[in-house]
Amino acid sequence: MAGRRFAVELAPDRVSVWVRGEGLIVDEPAIGRWSESQGRLLASGEAARRDAEGTELVEPMGIFELRHPEAAAQLLRQLSSRAVGRISFARHELVLAVSAQLSTSARRVLLQAALESGARMAHVLDLPLALAFGAGLPVTSWDPSPVLYLLPQGAQAAVVCHHGLLAHAAVEVPLTPGGPDEGAAEAVIALFEGVIEETPRSHRQRITGQMVHLAGRGVDLEGWRDVLVRRTGMRARVVPDPAHSAVKGAEVALERVEGSGSRALLYLR
Repeated sequence: MAGRRFAVELAPDRVSVWVRGEGLIVDEPAIGRWSESQGRLLASGEAARRDAEGTELVEPMGIFELRHPEAAAQLLRQLSSRAVGRISFARHELVLAVSAQLSTSARRVLLQAALESGARMAHVLDLPLALAFGAGLPVTSWDPSPVLYLLPQGAQAAVVCHHGLLAHAAVEVPLTPGGPDEGAAEAVIALFEGVIEETPRSHRQRITGQMVHLAGRGVDLEGWRDVLVRRTGMRARVVPDPAHSAVKGAEVALERVEGSGSRALLYLR
């Protein structure tokens, strides 16, 4: 019997699991209740908000590094177990959508945890590329697609082109749900313009007429769209279902890789 295929988004604010044929089965805060004496994660998601003596509330995921590597690894194993259910004898396959800036050492921790959960194969996909898949952008095209992923902890910007990222960067800056403030706007616009500037010249000139695609959650995406249009002069839109475009796109990427037999889209770096 074939194992389950599913995608996991491991973002600083939330973790999500999308199972092929079932859809979204997990969507909860990326927090956990850690017991130092026991060396394990006792609870995660909303359940972790309840205080427990001798434990610490941790936020294991980050944009550049894992804030708590062991808690992150255990969280991923728990998520995999929830996705697989009782089909423990069938090896599963999964894609992990993570920050494009996440270090190689952090990616190795997550890949090792995925394999220890019983995965036959585990892949890592950058969040901006997962977003592009989920939004239905022409990922295989040589035409560049600029994307901006906004979360309460910060922003990630990238230019997607031909199965990869021509340029990408991130900034850790608090983004409030009430709308863009001047300080945050300056940081995010500088981030976006820097990514465009880093794009190879052969593609940079073609970006100007392209649509900028925004996704994320916990922030005023329409307000950020207006700021981006006003400050850059480029067209912009919020993608459908912006909160889940990345986790859905990661599952789409896995399906395409299986269909083509290629591993070109999924890499460790």
